[in-house]
Amino acid sequence: MQFFTYPKSSPPFLINYVLLDLNGPPLTNKDKHFGLFLIDGTWNYAKTMTASIKEPLVTRSLPSKYRTAYPRRQPSCDDPERGLASIEALYIAYKILERETTGLLDHYYWKEPFLQLNNLV
Repeated sequence: MQFFTYPKSSPPFLINYVLLDLNGPPLTNKDKHFGLFLIDGTWNYAKTMTASIKEPLVTRSLPSKYRTAYPRRQPSCDDPERGLASIEALYIAYKILERETTGLLDHYYWKEPFLQLNNLV
């Protein structure tokens, strides 16, 4: 994994990456050959960060059946429960792409509620 701080650093050229987005077609295990690009920020700030990416990105969404366990304090989108915490989205994406998830949620405070809420236990 690589982390980039916006606007201080620019991501690398994102060819062969998919951006997780609520409005893209669903992510499937057929997308295994792609790298995964995840933007972490409030919904409005994420839009600004996405707009700063110069090359066109392939977008994919996660199935809408997944719900967040993260307690939201601000409106996030039309369906607040669908807006997953970044670590939750990463975990689900890794499951779909059949990548190793061991340890991903180890330090996530809402790990157990998230796994139970989404029948992942």
